[in-house]
Amino acid sequence: MNIRAATLADIPALHAMEQQCNPSPWSAAQLTSSINAPQPVWIIDLPEHGVVAMLVWQKLPDEVEIHLLNTHPVHRRQGYAQQLLEHLFQWAQQQHISRILLEVRANNCGALQLYEHNGFKRCGLRRNYYQNGDDAVLMEKLC
Repeated sequence: MNIRAATLADIPALHAMEQQCNPSPWSAAQLTSSINAPQPVWIIDLPEHGVVAMLVWQKLPDEVEIHLLNTHPVHRRQGYAQQLLEHLFQWAQQQHISRILLEVRANNCGALQLYEHNGFKRCGLRRNYYQNGDDAVLMEKLC
C-alpha cells in the first residue's frame, strides 16, 4: 500500500470519489485548493485500483482539523481509512499537536464508529448543519 501526497494530476480521481462518498461533495476547485495548501492531502494509491482513499486536513497552530476522510465505496471496510488516520496520528505526535478535531454527519454510523474506535470523543452537536438538514457531530481526540 502506498500513502502519498496527492498531486494536481489526482484531482479527477479525487473528485469522482468525493461525489460517490459525500452527499454534499466538494468541488474540483475546493480539492485543488486543498492540494495547494501547505499540508498535504494524503491518499492511498493502489497500483491495481488507483486512488481508493483520501484524507484532507488542516494544521492549526497546535491542532489538526480533519476536513474529509473518504474511502471509495468499493474499497470500504478494508482498513484504508484506519491507515490514513494512523498516518495522521504519527505525524501529529511528531509535531506535538495537542488535539485533532473533526465533524461528521450524525447519521454516518460507520464513520462515528471508526472515530470512536480511534479515541475520538463527541464534544458537540451542530443541528441542521449540512445543506440537507443533517446534524453534525463534533469530535476531538487529545494527543
